[in-house]
Amino acid sequence: MPPTLTHIALHVPDLEACIEFYREYGGLQIVHQRAGKGSRIVWLAEPGKQQTFIFVLMPGGQPRQLASDDYSHFGFALKSRCAVDAVAA
Repeated sequence: MPPTLTHIALHVPDLEACIEFYREYGGLQIVHQRAGKGSRIVWLAEPGKQQTFIFVLMPGGQPRQLASDDYSHFGFALKSRCAVDAVAA
């Protein structure tokens, strides 16, 4: 079997704010959580896709100082550009 990407795990500076962001704007749901790193570790996934791909968030990240030309991001698909604009608004 070739390697398959199953999850991404990130340390974040504000765990609760990050969870809320991905819940509100990405439609992700908490599918599992446990104690860890003095706080909790949270697994997020799209509804029905928790067996396919998990986004793991852990406390302890440092705020990033991004360059003006840094386009780092996670991409989420929507039906149309209008739907993207509606979420952005």
